[in-house]
Amino acid sequence: MDEKHIGKAYLAELLGTFLLVISIIGSATVYAGAIAGSETPLPNIVIPFVALAHFLGLFIGIQTLGAISGGHFNPAVTIGLLSIKKIKAPHALLYIVAQVIGALLAAFFLALVLNKQGQVVSFGAPSLADGVSTASGIALEALFVFVLVWTIVATAINPDGPKEWAPAAIALSLSLGVLVIGSFTGAALNPARAFGPDVANALFGAEGSGGFGSVKDFFLVYLIAPIAAGVLAATLYNVLYIKGEKDEAPPAPSEASPL
Repeated sequence: MDEKHIGKAYLAELLGTFLLVISIIGSATVYAGAIAGSETPLPNIVIPFVALAHFLGLFIGIQTLGAISGGHFNPAVTIGLLSIKKIKAPHALLYIVAQVIGALLAAFFLALVLNKQGQVVSFGAPSLADGVSTASGIALEALFVFVLVWTIVATAINPDGPKEWAPAAIALSLSLGVLVIGSFTGAALNPARAFGPDVANALFGAEGSGGFGSVKDFFLVYLIAPIAAGVLAATLYNVLYIKGEKDEAPPAPSEASPL
């Protein structure tokens, strides 16, 4: 691994996560937040627009930064790829630190410049909808993180995968999750994306907004479930479709996802 370039990979993960999270919070604020000075949220017809923002943010991040860091922008992705030895543990840890910092910076930036409007949507902090149990939230978030990581390994990691389609396929898998479960769980599908807005809401949210929300739901639904699903998806695809390939030393992060 070329250690002299590793700092660029960490910075790329921070910037890519910043872009992704700011796209999510910004679109939620525009389409579901205060309209014409009122604080009446729009109906769920906004979900497709927010899903489009997820697609564009992730697609642009992968296209511009994927060649530098692999374009993870998500701790569940990083840990999933760690489980199949596509990134070394020390670098994976620093990737996650960079991703969390990027998410926090994005949430704090929009909290400061769009404070009142952002409060209406709790700065994009995910939460379970009324009637959705913690168990259901775990299942839904895990399912679509599984789809996301499965798509990453199938297109960007698989030696025979359609790498030219990887950025679009990966971004589409994320937006699909938002379209399907956005109304139920907020479709975080990313522990860093959940954590940044949650912290911003705790610090800058409107009085009575719940601050950080349910700590239990954060750990079970938005942290443990995505990470477990990412590891399962990467491991299962690797065993089923890449097993038997010659083992090599874990590639540098810039080579981990040849986009």
